[in-house]
Amino acid sequence: RFQQRYCVYDGFAAGTETDPILFYTGNESPLEQYINHTGLMWELAPELKAKIVFVEHRYEGQSLPPTNLTKDCMSYGSTIQALAD
Repeated sequence: RFQQRYCVYDGFAAGTETDPILFYTGNESPLEQYINHTGLMWELAPELKAKIVFVEHRYEGQSLPPTNLTKDCMSYGSTIQALAD
């Protein structure tokens, strides 16, 4: 387990339990570098009355798993692992 950074914006959501969620799994960079540069998310959310969730990809920014992993630790940086996070 590790601390993973994320950001939730609900300013466009209707405030119901069934609000859609647009989920962005992150780039190969820290969260603050791409959160305001993902136009489609910000364009669609008001139309859909959706929440937006951005998650920083593991091994990027401050979302760092323990450093005592094996030499193959980057195998945990896959898309499958990102979705599992």
